[in-house]
Amino acid sequence: MRFLTIDKVVPGSRLAKPLYGAQGVILLRHNVELTEAILSRLKANGYTGLYIEDEISEGIIINDFVDEGLRLMTASRLESIVNQNGNLAEMKPLISEIVDNIIANGDVEINMQHLLGHHEYTYLHCVNVGILAISIGIKLNLNRDNLIYLGTAGILHDVGKKFVPIEILDKQGKLSKEEFKLIQKHPEFGFEFLADSIELNSVTKVGVLEHHERFDGSGYPRGLKGEEITIFGRILAVADTYDAMTSDRAYRNAFSPSETVEYLMGTGNQLYDSGVIDVFVRCVTVYPVGSSVELSDGTQGIILSNYPDCVLRPVVRNIENKEIIDLKNDPSYLNICISKIIM
Repeated sequence: MRFLTIDKVVPGSRLAKPLYGAQGVILLRHNVELTEAILSRLKANGYTGLYIEDEISEGIIINDFVDEGLRLMTASRLESIVNQNGNLAEMKPLISEIVDNIIANGDVEINMQHLLGHHEYTYLHCVNVGILAISIGIKLNLNRDNLIYLGTAGILHDVGKKFVPIEILDKQGKLSKEEFKLIQKHPEFGFEFLADSIELNSVTKVGVLEHHERFDGSGYPRGLKGEEITIFGRILAVADTYDAMTSDRAYRNAFSPSETVEYLMGTGNQLYDSGVIDVFVRCVTVYPVGSSVELSDGTQGIILSNYPDCVLRPVVRNIENKEIIDLKNDPSYLNICISKIIM
C-alpha cells in the first residue's frame, strides 16, 4: 500500500486501509473500489489523502502506530467535552488505551499521515501532540502514570484556544500585534480553565502552561529558560511544533516531515531541548513507509523501510524497474539522497 494525496487517487483504485469518519466510525472498508462519486464526497468532506493498493506498492504493509479509530474517537470526545464543559475524567480511559497502544506497538514507526484538512485540525492536532509526547516519554523511560499525565497534557495543550475568537485562529493574513498577543495568552487561558479540575495532576496543568516556552527564554508566557521549563513543557514544545508544521493550515500548506525534523534539529538547545530532539528523531518517520520520493539523480521510488539510526537514508524501491536501493548501506548510492516527497 501507499499514501497519495486525494487529487492523485484515480477512480478504480482500491482502498488499502479502512477509512474512518471524524467520530471514529468506519466510513469505508478495506478494499473498497474508489469511484469518482466516492472521491468527490471525500474531497467535499475535507479528506486530503488516502492509502491505496496498487502494483507499485505491492507487498508494502503500513501498520498503525495508534489505532486510527481510537485516535479519531479521542478527538471527537475531546471536542464534545471542551465545547460542552463536560467531565475531563472521561478522557482518562481513552488516553490510557492510547498509552497501551503505543507501548504494544513500540517497534512500529510513527507514521501519522494527515488525511483530513485544516477544518478538522484543532482536536486531531491535540490528540496527535499527545501521541507524539507519549512516544518521546517512553523513550525517556517515564513510568506509565507519568505517560498518562504527559499524554493528557498533550491532548489538552491547546484547550485555551477555545477562548480565542475563531476568526483570529483561522486568519489567513498577518496578525496584528493585538491579535498575536491574544493568541499568546492561550496557554494561560488553558491553565486557568484546568486549574480547578481535580481529575488532573498538577504536572499535566503545568505542561499545558509551558508548551510554548522555548529553551533560550524567547517563549511565552513566562520566558522560562533551559531546565527552568519542566520536562513535560520541553517534550510538548517539540511534539506541538512537529505536528503543527506537518499539518495544512488555513494560511499555509504543510511542511514535509523531513523539512520539519531538519528544522527541529537545527534549533536544538536554542528553541528546543536537544536531548528531547535526539529522542524524538528516533521515534518519528521522516520518510513514511509507502510514500513516494524522488532521489537527487531523478530516480522515483517508494519507501520500503527506515533505519532508526539513519532516518534520512531509508530503503527505497525504484518505481520503474523495482530495483531495491539501500541509501544507507549501498556504496554506489553514497552521493545520492532524497530530494523530495512526491505524493
